[in-house]
Amino acid sequence: MVTLYSYIVNFIVALGLGFSKPQTHHALTFIHGIILTDGEKTLSNIRRSTHKTRDLSCMTRFLNESPWCPNRANRRRIQFMMNKIKKVRS
Repeated sequence: MVTLYSYIVNFIVALGLGFSKPQTHHALTFIHGIILTDGEKTLSNIRRSTHKTRDLSCMTRFLNESPWCPNRANRRRIQFMMNKIKKVRS
């Protein structure tokens, strides 16, 4: 069984994206799967890499229908990293 790396979990929580518990779980699964997947990063390959028995349609619904904004998530990620860099530099 594959377990989630605690630094990834802490990073997603620290971003404060306002995800529900299921959304957080899906996001962590995707990030973890992307890291673990060799070669082409398709949804099927990501699902296989995480060894989740969850139906593929759940993963696609998270990406296509779940009420979250990828641009907001990216802005939060960039701001988080900029704050980390500023803290290290000072």
